[in-house]
Amino acid sequence: MALVSTIIEPKPKHTPFTGGSDADRLAQGAARGVTTYFDSTASNWPATGAGDNRSLSFNIDLDRDFAYVMTDCSAAVFRSGDFVSVDAVAMMEFRIPVPGGYEYIYSNLVNEPARQENSNTIAIGTMPAREFNTQWPLPVDQGVMTFESKDIPNYMLYPFDNSTNTVDVNVIFSEAVVNQPAYTVRFAARFLQYDITQAYDWRVQSPTLTR
Repeated sequence: MALVSTIIEPKPKHTPFTGGSDADRLAQGAARGVTTYFDSTASNWPATGAGDNRSLSFNIDLDRDFAYVMTDCSAAVFRSGDFVSVDAVAMMEFRIPVPGGYEYIYSNLVNEPARQENSNTIAIGTMPAREFNTQWPLPVDQGVMTFESKDIPNYMLYPFDNSTNTVDVNVIFSEAVVNQPAYTVRFAARFLQYDITQAYDWRVQSPTLTR
């Protein structure tokens, strides 16, 4: 048995905010724009070889010239004509450059189970293990597991060591069930973007957050 890892790098789309001058925005500790990372087309999570399990990572390198706060993250995993067997919690890892190395922050993307399985007759507590938390069938005969962020860390993300290193955000899905077919995956993560100088400003970092 081997672990087969797939890595995807979502593409950023940035929208600058309008309204008021830069001086007004800086004085109020407001964000300069929003950057959303997502796969421009549905990503493929390839099938494994016989006896292998697998993981899927979405890796984001935040622009080191700005500071960021994550506000939202979501994903969905699809399988044609059957149940999805992905683990119901995906790990979120924030890797932050600091003098002498990196510090790490962790959180989760969570799939909430339905109250009944697809026939509406079997309670979740007695659902066959292979069915996991899949919603099925969709109108196009697909099973799907949807994931949403829970209690995202409200940290300002920027390189503390003032170097060329970037803050990395990795979202990792896993599947311990072997010999599964290819899945289709959708992913999105949203960040507010701030000027790097704002990372040190009390207006943004104070307990009464302006975001």
